[in-house]
Amino acid sequence: MVWNDTRLDSALAHLARDGLRFGTMALDGERVELLYAVTRGLATFHEVDGLVRFATRRLREVFGADGCAILLLDEKQREFRFPVASQRAGATTSATALGEVRFPADQGIAGAVLAGGEPILVNDVQNDRRFYPGVDQKTGVTTRTLLAAPLRSARGAVGVIEVVNPSVSPLCTDDLEFLNALASDVAVAYEKARLYARLGEEIAIMRWLTRVAGAGLVVVGALLAGAAVFATLVRALPLERALSRPALYGGVVVVGLGIVLLRATRMAAKPGQAAAS
Repeated sequence: MVWNDTRLDSALAHLARDGLRFGTMALDGERVELLYAVTRGLATFHEVDGLVRFATRRLREVFGADGCAILLLDEKQREFRFPVASQRAGATTSATALGEVRFPADQGIAGAVLAGGEPILVNDVQNDRRFYPGVDQKTGVTTRTLLAAPLRSARGAVGVIEVVNPSVSPLCTDDLEFLNALASDVAVAYEKARLYARLGEEIAIMRWLTRVAGAGLVVVGALLAGAAVFATLVRALPLERALSRPALYGGVVVVGLGIVLLRATRMAAKPGQAAAS
């Protein structure tokens, strides 16, 4: 059976109506739709923040939460930062303000999730010994209930996704497993974005090296050809005799190779420039 977009959309509509049980996790229609949309987006996304913003907004709406945020690990500073967050309308702090907050990656419930590699549900955050109050103090938010799951990649956990003060009650294992499943997709998105960025850097380096090699060949070829002509003139020979010197033809060939390399790098850069525009 070929699963085209029509069949997938039809299956999604059926699951959204009747729900789904995946392993031990029961999913209602909204959650199925969110997992499907994010998984499908992984195959086509061009900008990771757009996909993650969609995921955090819909996740906050599904849980009826005050907020949902991505905490990415800054590996050099060993700190968490908040590149993407979705806040309930009327929230005391904005996603922009939250984006300026950082705290140590070994602190808080997020630090415990990062270190342990397992999702955590805390129903009474203020009385949990792992709670790091610094973020609440900076944002003016009072965290009462928290769901958190690690963003796992092939390199290990790269961050944490949190749902703050969900209105869904009572919270259960299914909620934690659902968040954990979505966190896996978000981690894949960040890992793909990292690999694309690394590939882009390597391509840029290769283009630069090719341009340098091309320019070098042009210079060397010109010197070879010029030397052949100069040697002919120094000996007071007719200039036509230069045409019989192998060095002249070798120089012309080397110049030609250099020009080919320069044109190739220029043509290869055009598709990337078009995509960027």
